[in-house]
Amino acid sequence: MAGLLVLVAAVPAEARRDEHSTQREAASRNGLSLDQAVTRVRRDTGGRVLSAESRDNRGHTVYRIKVLLPNGSVRVVNVDAQSGATE
Repeated sequence: MAGLLVLVAAVPAEARRDEHSTQREAASRNGLSLDQAVTRVRRDTGGRVLSAESRDNRGHTVYRIKVLLPNGSVRVVNVDAQSGATE
């Protein structure tokens, strides 16, 4: 019984890994990976990245990156995966 519970618990984590790799593959086809966007935002702001995620915005990928700036404030930067443009 315990072995069955372990197997069931492992399935959602594996599915999440597959979802993230699919998002990364799609983003790399679009031009800019999430890792590249994070590196760019970290360099441009001089801050520490608190979180980063990819989102679908009307059929194209946008990265939402939350950064702790050197002055202590938190800023959310949206990066278009295809163009690299920030908002």
